[in-house]
Amino acid sequence: MKKIKEFGLNTTTDLKVFLLFLLDNIRYPIDLSTVTTIVAENTNDISLDYVQCLSELADSGHLLYDEVEGEKYYMISDKGRVVASELYDSLDRGFLERSLRSAIKHISLSKSGASIKSFIEKTESSRYRVTMEAYDSYGDLMKTSLTVNSLKEAEEIKRNFESKPDGVYRGVLFSATGKIEYLS
Repeated sequence: MKKIKEFGLNTTTDLKVFLLFLLDNIRYPIDLSTVTTIVAENTNDISLDYVQCLSELADSGHLLYDEVEGEKYYMISDKGRVVASELYDSLDRGFLERSLRSAIKHISLSKSGASIKSFIEKTESSRYRVTMEAYDSYGDLMKTSLTVNSLKEAEEIKRNFESKPDGVYRGVLFSATGKIEYLS
């Protein structure tokens, strides 16, 4: 438990908020094995406390839970998202950022059920604006536009986004945050 105390996960509430933070950022059902792996990568401690916290969060309606072919899957609920968003700041920011790095490899627009939309507009200066948008059931994930000189280049950008929205989304996150982990 030394590492947990080092990062400020001292109470059951801290553990629950940490789990909600991870699941909120992943945004789609994830199996218990993967949750355990992410927790282990960030705390060097796997105990029954995490499994018990997941169970309690599911019982209280903060997580959605299902079992498929013997594997347990968890996903944050609307109730969990509302409650947890107010509590994220109670945990160490550096720890949350390090934890998010290991969870990033599990973030996927396609797995989250996100829908995408892209379109091209000719600007007043005879250039072409490509707008790329991604949404999930909770609202906007990304809205970004690029303006380029040729229609051909705009069409290529649009086609790339439509065929690989995860790559574009991660690239935008990398560009906005400077965190190379988004490209992994």
